[in-house]
Amino acid sequence: MIFNITKKNLYYVLGYTVLLFCLLLVISENVQAVEVKRQEQKKLIKNTLSDKKISEKLQLAEDNKRSHYIIFKKLISEINQQPYIKKTQQHSLDFLNAYDLLYRGQYDKAKPMFEALLQRNISNLMQFKTNYLLIYIATVTQNWRDGLQYIASNTKLLTRFPNGEPYQNNMLATIIFYNQIGQYQLALSYIDNLSKQELSAKNSCALLQLSLEAQFNLKKLKHTDSIFPQAINKCINADFIIAANFIRFYKAKLYLQVESPEKAVTLLSSLKEEVINTHYPMLIADMSNIFAEAYWQMSDIYNARKYATESLESNPNNANLIQAVDSYFLLYQIAKKQHDLALALEYFEKYSDIEKSSLEGEETKKLALQLAKHKNVEQESQIKLLNEKNNVLAAKQSLAETEVANRKLIIVALTLIIIALATLATRLCRDHKRVKELAEFDPLTGIFNRGHFTQVAHSALKYCQNSQQDLCVIMFDLDYFKRVNDSFGHACGDWALKETTKACESIGRKNDIFARIGGEEFCIVLPSCNIETAMSRAEDYRAIIEAIVTKASGYDFTLTASFGVTDVKRSGYELDQLLADADFAAYASKDDGRNRVSMFQAASDNETEKLDASWEYN
Repeated sequence: MIFNITKKNLYYVLGYTVLLFCLLLVISENVQAVEVKRQEQKKLIKNTLSDKKISEKLQLAEDNKRSHYIIFKKLISEINQQPYIKKTQQHSLDFLNAYDLLYRGQYDKAKPMFEALLQRNISNLMQFKTNYLLIYIATVTQNWRDGLQYIASNTKLLTRFPNGEPYQNNMLATIIFYNQIGQYQLALSYIDNLSKQELSAKNSCALLQLSLEAQFNLKKLKHTDSIFPQAINKCINADFIIAANFIRFYKAKLYLQVESPEKAVTLLSSLKEEVINTHYPMLIADMSNIFAEAYWQMSDIYNARKYATESLESNPNNANLIQAVDSYFLLYQIAKKQHDLALALEYFEKYSDIEKSSLEGEETKKLALQLAKHKNVEQESQIKLLNEKNNVLAAKQSLAETEVANRKLIIVALTLIIIALATLATRLCRDHKRVKELAEFDPLTGIFNRGHFTQVAHSALKYCQNSQQDLCVIMFDLDYFKRVNDSFGHACGDWALKETTKACESIGRKNDIFARIGGEEFCIVLPSCNIETAMSRAEDYRAIIEAIVTKASGYDFTLTASFGVTDVKRSGYELDQLLADADFAAYASKDDGRNRVSMFQAASDNETEKLDASWEYN
């Protein structure tokens, strides 16, 4: 069969051929796409982790976030690729992702992520941890008001976490805040409190690093202090390289302060690779700034500019204002020294802009904690351009500062006066007490003397007479006391008097009035006591005196006493009469052979004369 192919038919054939080719191409691509998708699904299924594995990796990331950034980053990257994740795990992952931004110095991105996390239904622990990282961000960004708010928020939650890692991390964030706000003494007080807790190795290292930072800013450290190698070794053993290097940086800065830049360069050169491997921008920028300042002191302009520039590159968006200020100011000085005025002006303008932001943070700090502020170079130049109104305000400020200084002087003066008055009052009180003791008490035995005894006894008699109560008087003196003094000396006699007093006080009542009224004479007034009880008590006194072992004095002798007892029914309410009658009864005891107790009985005139004629003392 012969086909007659015209030109028109040829076009049809070609058209169908192209259409068939495109159709085959589409089918082939679809088959390939399906195969690729199938392979991806197989790979996804293969890489999907169980809930348990995800939780384990989240915890591992949490454990490594401060010390091993590369491991931490790898773990959260792997978890971020998981298609399915529980709600609580998502909270933890979002927290770690925000922490990653914080670690890399991207505070403007980290802050809203943390704040968004607080708006969710998260656990108290997650809220607590988020707050203390927001304290840290507020510190670095100099947002002091926000920092204080987050500190206050976590203070309310402290009762839920009275100790342990979360509590310690919160306290560390608070200490960092107070260090950066310039409240170094307050920071040291927090450090002292936290040091009493049982800290983890990393937190113990971090606490030591913050303590050294406060001491560095208070100018209490020297580069020769032995605390530096001890602290560095402690942090290395805790595997906390970042903190160890911050401590080394304090030492390097101290070298710069004593104009030993070569030592600072030597110290940092051995650390450069280790610091860079931390991937921690703040640490790297700080190192670069120290290098730049050291080379500037050594007049090495090339390296000074190089490291100042590297510091800015490690500090994206000037996240750390203090480091950025140092970098730009040094670059300004370098350009000025090289007479590159255009570049110097450019750096100075950047320095001024950042310094202005830093000063605004200082003003906020002043409102928050009422701290005194220092003025920088830019402020001094602005003051010169202030108009008359600003001059008046400056004068008012100066007057206010003078008033504050005067108030401080007044407070100091008043404090000194109060201390002086308190010291004088203490001395007067002590002297008064001493005079009172001398006036009222017998210096040898410590009981009432005759003068004070008389006053107290009169008061007791008056009370008992008004209330119609009994009152008895016991009078006694030691037998043959003169013989003791003559035979063994007055020291032995004094010992006998003191031992007698101790023995009687040991069995006496609290409201009894006990006094030494003569050499070896004693008197006891017993308010609210009848004669029978008084006789029984006198017998107890006699027995306990007789039982005194005298060998302790160094001599062996017998110690006894003769007692006389009377009461108000026999002798009335006159003290002199009571004492006379009790004394008379005591004489009767001596006359009857000593070492006995006699009750006062009214004697006839003949008996009185007989006693007066026969009485012998001792």
